[in-house]
Amino acid sequence: MKTFYLVFLAMISLSLSNCSRDDDNNSGDDNSVKQKLIGKWYFSDPSVYGYNYNNSFTFSADDKVIYRYWAGAGSGNNFESETGSFSIKDDKLTMVFPKTVSLTYVQKVIFISDKKVEFVETGNASEEPYDGTYYKAE
Repeated sequence: MKTFYLVFLAMISLSLSNCSRDDDNNSGDDNSVKQKLIGKWYFSDPSVYGYNYNNSFTFSADDKVIYRYWAGAGSGNNFESETGSFSIKDDKLTMVFPKTVSLTYVQKVIFISDKKVEFVETGNASEEPYDGTYYKAE
């Protein structure tokens, strides 16, 4: 009976130590995704379409995100921008833009390559995504 308890305690100890390692790995994965996102991402591939400007997200190391979008008034490059914050948890990107009304977007981040990323719905009806394919600026 004493052997049973020792084996049982050993199994519990191993399972608890594995859980903490998994948590550490997820934290590292979050940082890896964040590092890949740092920079400017265009909605349309500028190298293919020849754009000097188009809608974009710029992610910075201090957890800020700037969304730049065409305002549509008049001719030329009439762009406006909003600054918000972002965070990464597992493969989910959360962006919060508090300008006039606080808007929160939650989407999965799927890297197709170092220069191409897709933001897709999480499947959770309460999370509004900002989905699409984005291309990293040079």
